[in-house]
Amino acid sequence: MSLAGGFKKNVLPFVLLILAIIVFAVVVNVIFEGKFLTATNINALCISAIIASFSAWGYCFIFALNYMDLSVGAAITLIIYASGELGNLIGPAGVVIGGIAAGVILMTINFNIFAWSKIPSWVAGLGMCLVYEAAAAKYADIMQQNGKYVVLLKEEYSIFGHAPGAYIVFAVGLTAAYILYNRSSLGINVRSIGNNPAIAKAMGIRIPSTLIITGLVCGIFIGCAGFMKESYMLRVYAMTGLSSLSIIFPPLATVLLAQVFERWMNLIISIPFCALLIYIIYNVLSIIGVPSGTLQEAVLGLCVLVFGVIAQKGTREVVK
Repeated sequence: MSLAGGFKKNVLPFVLLILAIIVFAVVVNVIFEGKFLTATNINALCISAIIASFSAWGYCFIFALNYMDLSVGAAITLIIYASGELGNLIGPAGVVIGGIAAGVILMTINFNIFAWSKIPSWVAGLGMCLVYEAAAAKYADIMQQNGKYVVLLKEEYSIFGHAPGAYIVFAVGLTAAYILYNRSSLGINVRSIGNNPAIAKAMGIRIPSTLIITGLVCGIFIGCAGFMKESYMLRVYAMTGLSSLSIIFPPLATVLLAQVFERWMNLIISIPFCALLIYIIYNVLSIIGVPSGTLQEAVLGLCVLVFGVIAQKGTREVVK
C-alpha cells in the first residue's frame, strides 16, 4: 500500500488543508511564544490522533452500513478495564490481548443485536451504552469497596501509548484498515448493504453473517483504541448518565471531516490527518485558556455539526 494510492484526481484541496494546518500551527506557536511546537506537545497530539483514528476506522465500517452506534465510548471504558487488568497480570501482551478480546466481544454483541432485531441501530446502541456504563460503574464500585484502584496500569507495561510502540501499532492499523475497507470483499459487501440492502441480498450477500464479521472487525479497531488509550493514560474512570458519549466526539468529528475530503483522498488515509486537526483545535483551545470540559466540548460539537452538514451536502434523503 502506498500513500499516493490513496489520493484521487484533484489533491489540491487536501494539500491546501495540510498547508493551512502548518501555517496555523506556526502562527499559534509564534503568538504563544513557542508553547505549541514543542517535541512533547507534538508527540502528545500525534498519539491522541492515533487513538482517535482507530475508533474512527471502526466508525467507517459502521457508517458504511448506514448504522450509528452510540455505545462505543462506554465500550471503550470496559475495554480499558480489561486491557489494564490483563496487562498487569502478564505484561504488554496482556494489554493487547485484553483490549482486542474485549473489543471483539462487545462489538460482536452489538452487531448481533443489529443483525437479528428490528431495533434501529442508534436506539440499540443507546441502550447498550447504558448497559456498558452500568457495568463499568459496578466494577468500579466493587474495586473501591475492596480498597483497590480501578485498573492502574503499571507504567512499564504502557509501551503502546508512547513512541515507538504507538507508531508501530498505527502503521499496522492503517495498513489493515486500508486493505479491509478498500480491497476486501468485506468492504465491498458492507458498502453494498449500506447503499441498498435489498439489492445486496439479491446479489447473494449474506447480510446477517456480513454484519457479524463487521462487528468483529470493528471490535478489533475499537479494541486497539482502548488498549492504546489505557497505555497512554494508565487509568480511566467510569462514566455514567450517557457521559461516555463525549469519548466518541473526536472520532465522530474525524470521520465527518474525512468525508468532506473523501472526493480528493481515500477515507481511511485521510482520517489520521483529520484526527490531528481535531486535536490541534483542542490544544489551541487549552492554550488560549478555554476551560476543558463543557466549553471545549461545545466547540467540538459545533465542529461535528458543521462537518456533518458539509459531508452530507447534496444528499437528498434523510441520513440515518
